[in-house]
Amino acid sequence: MTPTSPATDLIGLFSGFAAYLGLDLLEYGQARTVIALQIRPDHLNQAGNLHGGVIAAMADSALGMCGTWHVDPAQWRLSLTLSLNINYMAPAPAGSRVRVIARVRGGGPKIYMAACDVLDAEDNLLASAEGVFKRSRLRRLPA
Repeated sequence: MTPTSPATDLIGLFSGFAAYLGLDLLEYGQARTVIALQIRPDHLNQAGNLHGGVIAAMADSALGMCGTWHVDPAQWRLSLTLSLNINYMAPAPAGSRVRVIARVRGGGPKIYMAACDVLDAEDNLLASAEGVFKRSRLRRLPA
């Protein structure tokens, strides 16, 4: 897989929960991950906007993945969230598509820091997040 190839079928490899939410993996490369979500009725809060917990799950998924890429898929690693901070700026209405762009900001071989922006289709900032993650054991690829 190239760093910029569509990889929607791989999202379940990283997280069954991400697949359950319907996240699309658009880009998975060196120190960068882009995921997207078409908002469904079951993603909404009582106000009819994307639930903040779904935004948090999207951010956590993208941030956790952006520090685990390797040119050899057999070397892709798992990550564990050590801390996560989210700031919400604007709502995302029902039926819209949102995207998360996550980048590694620093760290070492075991611990890394990452930040992301959550954007709507017009690139308006809906939320931002940052976190600290631990690279863990090698991921088991399907046979």
